[in-house]
Amino acid sequence: MLFFIFLFAIVADLYIFFRYVWRKCQWRTRIQYAAFSSLSYMLVALIFRKYFLTDSVFVLYEIGVVMGVFLSLFVSKSIFFVVDVWTLIFKTGVIKKTAFGLAALAFFSCAYGMLLGRFNISAKYVTVENKSLPQSFDGYRILHISDLHLSSFYGDEKIVSEWVDMMNAENPDVICFTGDMVTVFADEMLPFMDALKRLEAKEGKFAILGNHDYGDYHSWKSAEEKESHKDRLKSLIRSVGFDLLLDEYRLLTKDGDTLAIVGLEDMGRLRNCQKENLESADSGLTAKTRILLSHKPDFWETYLDGNTDYFLTLAGHTHAMQVGLEIGEWETSLSFLKYPYWHGLYERNGNQIFVSRGIGCTVIPIRFGMTPEYVVITLRR
Repeated sequence: MLFFIFLFAIVADLYIFFRYVWRKCQWRTRIQYAAFSSLSYMLVALIFRKYFLTDSVFVLYEIGVVMGVFLSLFVSKSIFFVVDVWTLIFKTGVIKKTAFGLAALAFFSCAYGMLLGRFNISAKYVTVENKSLPQSFDGYRILHISDLHLSSFYGDEKIVSEWVDMMNAENPDVICFTGDMVTVFADEMLPFMDALKRLEAKEGKFAILGNHDYGDYHSWKSAEEKESHKDRLKSLIRSVGFDLLLDEYRLLTKDGDTLAIVGLEDMGRLRNCQKENLESADSGLTAKTRILLSHKPDFWETYLDGNTDYFLTLAGHTHAMQVGLEIGEWETSLSFLKYPYWHGLYERNGNQIFVSRGIGCTVIPIRFGMTPEYVVITLRR
């Protein structure tokens, strides 16, 4: 998606250059504009390459901030281009003024998203009804969190600790984390170990791995180093109290009734979990009321269509693209262009899925409209 944003920004830059700079400015200004724009794109390409090569958690964050500044400029130019091009058809100054106004609004919106929006966490409360739910689990409360991407908080333990206090105050029966604890490195967890240990639920907390947790976004020296990194991350996740489900299930029992939590491995950046993962995960499982943890929401539609044993799937991954509009219960994001199920509760052929927009940020630490969230799900018969 970033690639297409930058590609579109190049088109916008060419439009601005030939329509305004080339026609109305002196040759020195033309050279300065062309040089600045060209250097900007080359710098972004070099920085993005550095993202895959660095071994430093803090460099990851710093790269994200620099990319965010450039993204603000690119988005502003792109919006100006989209609106201003209409002046070629309708000869009116109103459109030109609108183009400048929207470009400025886009820039300041991006700045807000970097400085404040990504910290503006909220709680979302959802009720999931299903007649197959055992009576003893009527009213059961699940805290669903996803996509922490801990490098995006630059080691700020205080903010994560405050969020943990908010989540603990919900007094959930169980916590389900649906992947992407980190963005690249296991060491992203280190500043937050004490805070994550304090995260608690009455009957335990369960986790799965997301695509970023497999180390696919870094150039490792060897396959052995990459595997060692993944093992270290698994160990750290377990050490903060999560029961890590790797194509496995756990049974929750209450007053003689049983509810199964089944967790799938995501399999990383270039691979997706398949039906074989589910067959491995629920092998020997006899409980007919099940909750599935799957990092990506695609699996729900592809492999669970009509499988009413899994009455609820919890997923994340989409981030709702971290940018969008939310007005009351209505929301929209360009995320829908890629994901048919991108945020919220969906129902299809007898089962449901909730897709969280997550808490952290990928690559660029920015959220506007699609602010971070944790979700409290109440199960009802």
